[in-house]
Amino acid sequence: MEFADIIRSDDTNNVEDRSKERHIPIIEVLRNYNDTGKEYIRVVVGENAIHPNTPEHHIEYIELYGRTKMMDTVTIGRVTFGPGVKPDAIFGLVNFGKYREFCAIAYCNVHGPWQNCIEIREQLRLTAGCRREKCLQEGFGV
Repeated sequence: MEFADIIRSDDTNNVEDRSKERHIPIIEVLRNYNDTGKEYIRVVVGENAIHPNTPEHHIEYIELYGRTKMMDTVTIGRVTFGPGVKPDAIFGLVNFGKYREFCAIAYCNVHGPWQNCIEIREQLRLTAGCRREKCLQEGFGV
């Protein structure tokens, strides 16, 4: 089952394109965040088109999931928001290299859940002990 299968609702299907920009969570990978040597994931809703933050219409929470290279889905965390609070969250990660994809779900109290996913492509590094022929056989560029 995919994330999109879980969160489908009539509310999200009946929204105009401009409103979709206000609801879709934007995912950003923060490598070596603040020179700490650690990786974080930032998720923000309404960065390009401001989402209302009123008691009547606001983002209640953001959830972040990771899909590992073995295709297991891991819950990374959830941040809740109240009216008047900008839906912007930073999630710390342990063992960033095991993930191949991150998916965020943002829940609007009026329009329901919204999702976005990003795929992570790690740069493969050659080791000092790798001979040119073996590296080429294994698909590494030299």
